[in-house]
Amino acid sequence: MVVRVGEVVANPLTGSRLTIIETESETAGLGFGLEVSCPPGAGADIPEHFHLDWTERFTILSGIARYRLDGAERTAEAGEALTFPPRLRHVHPWNGGDSELVYRQETRFQTPSPQAVQDTLGVFGTLYRMAARGETNAQGLPRNPLQLAVTMKLLTQHGGFDAAIPVSAQKLMAAMLGSLAERLGYRAVDDA
Repeated sequence: MVVRVGEVVANPLTGSRLTIIETESETAGLGFGLEVSCPPGAGADIPEHFHLDWTERFTILSGIARYRLDGAERTAEAGEALTFPPRLRHVHPWNGGDSELVYRQETRFQTPSPQAVQDTLGVFGTLYRMAARGETNAQGLPRNPLQLAVTMKLLTQHGGFDAAIPVSAQKLMAAMLGSLAERLGYRAVDDA
């Protein structure tokens, strides 16, 4: 599956929509860009996590955002830009107001990795399709432990980690259970 500029994926759990505005083609493999629309009441799309060497910048275009950075929950309004540096745990912005929240997300890597762009965006789409089929929990993560393991394996390869689980445990789970899941036919990115 190849992810392209202009594609839109919707999260059925939150009602949020991601429009891809940059892929590896536009960034020379150094990251990706999204425009995200969150209806009133929409919670966070992704649990608290961190990246070893990615910087994420969120520019609030309209509405009121809530977000978490290094354990502190904060608010941002239209016109504000938020920078989440590598290694700090965070939760991407969610709607903290009564009107639609729209923001731009710019994710940049320290070194080019076109595969990380495609894999990460592919995981988003796959998880949202799984949620539409009822295959995820309330946080949007796969209910099936083998599917979760193969997803974690792919994300940890690109330096992305869940903030609630020790990194060593995630690496071990990804290596052992993720590899088993792959042998059994599970994929972190589906072909839809």
